[in-house]
Amino acid sequence: MLSRLLCGLLSCLLLPIAAAAAVVDGVDGGGVSASAGADANVRPAKLCALFPHMKDSYWLSVNQGMVEQAQAAAAQLKVMEAGGYHNWPVQLAQFKKCQQWGADVVLLGSVSHRLHRDIETLVAQTPTVAMINKVDSSGVVASVGVSWQAMGGQVGEFINQRYSVPVKALLMMGPKGRGGDLYLRQGILASVTPASFELIGTLNGSNSVAVQRRLLRQYLQHNPAPELIVAGAVAAEVAIAELRALGLSNQVDVIATYMTHAVYRGLLRGKILMANNDSMREQGRMAVQMGLDHLQGKSLPTTLGPALMVITPQSADDWVRSSLSEPDFRPVYGVNLPSVTAKP
Repeated sequence: MLSRLLCGLLSCLLLPIAAAAAVVDGVDGGGVSASAGADANVRPAKLCALFPHMKDSYWLSVNQGMVEQAQAAAAQLKVMEAGGYHNWPVQLAQFKKCQQWGADVVLLGSVSHRLHRDIETLVAQTPTVAMINKVDSSGVVASVGVSWQAMGGQVGEFINQRYSVPVKALLMMGPKGRGGDLYLRQGILASVTPASFELIGTLNGSNSVAVQRRLLRQYLQHNPAPELIVAGAVAAEVAIAELRALGLSNQVDVIATYMTHAVYRGLLRGKILMANNDSMREQGRMAVQMGLDHLQGKSLPTTLGPALMVITPQSADDWVRSSLSEPDFRPVYGVNLPSVTAKP
């Protein structure tokens, strides 16, 4: 089923990027720069997108959605990533690069809910759309995203329905207080009931396979195995592999708080019970369009986002094209930018 679906994805995407010309080297990254035809007599809108990282395919899928929408609108798009949620100085420097480039709008995937005062100053200077990650700032012109607290609530409701006695649960939510960790945790704990859920531990750390594997291994060396692991996408992928290696796959359930390609494979194989889907590829498209709408003087909603979905192994697969990037898609750091010639 998976191979048939992936083949379908390559041939029937709504806005295929295969027709885009690509050159080696990207902008602030090792991906590609894509170009599409545009009227040479009209200066295209210049959008600059700042990602916290592209360590998992969640943000890669956001990237593809942005690329598709920028190509469709013949807009220029420049993309940079901070490399992790603790790298606010990097994101600050990248925001300044956006301004130096002459960006009309910055699309900010913030590394922190509370903007550093220096970044807040830059937001006041250049129209900024917050994307995916919620920011506590009155300076942004609008936000694209969903409620991570509601996503946590969906996980909690699923747990309540599945378990008739308290399940001993371990949370693996990524970096503490960063990304969706805070709001997901709040949503889960606010919705679960004592009759269905017992929290026995929480592991926090960077969203990298190496860090999440180390955290889980250390926990399992010193503690009894939990009955349920509720994890971010990277940690869920790690949990599947570690549980299999230890012969615990049939004893420990796994729930993923958000969707990636690896989580989808886990669902198809019956290794993940449930995952949230917030249509991240569509959110990438929305963020670009929100920036363009602002430049055209259109009235913007305070927040715009797709409907949340609960995906289980029994779910239909009609949601995939609005959510996951193509299997062979790799990061694109520039759209409609002057060609970059690779150095020999």
